[in-house]
Amino acid sequence: MNLLKTLGKLVVIVCVSIAALTIIGKVRQHAAATGGATAAAGKSADDDKLSDAGFFLLSRDDAKNPNVVIMSPPNCPSYEAQRARELADGLRDAGIPSELKQGIEFQFHDPDDVARVNKHMANVPNPLVLVRGWAKGSPTLQDVIAQYNAGK
Repeated sequence: MNLLKTLGKLVVIVCVSIAALTIIGKVRQHAAATGGATAAAGKSADDDKLSDAGFFLLSRDDAKNPNVVIMSPPNCPSYEAQRARELADGLRDAGIPSELKQGIEFQFHDPDDVARVNKHMANVPNPLVLVRGWAKGSPTLQDVIAQYNAGK
């Protein structure tokens, strides 16, 4: 039974690692293809800083998404997936719309954005949670609610 749990955790880790590497690869591929295009409108010097709830800016384009996005493989028995479901349940109870997703894709037009995302994504624990374009790995329910309310 312990072997099955260990294998299950290993499968989840591999799946999440593949998703993260795919995102990083797409970001680098797009950055190379654009050849250092100009910065997106609305860029500020504070983009590299963490929010008060500890979230980092992942994508300006996702700022208008009303749903909190929680990254988690479906029907996974891992601790991380259970945490994701608990976060989704807590957000629902708090009246905050959320959705569980297996993967995300963003397009970056500025190499500085790519560098910023790579810096913050290097050691992000699961589940990854996105609130209006701001991301954090394995946040508490209170952190997610604070970040959500800060964007109102």
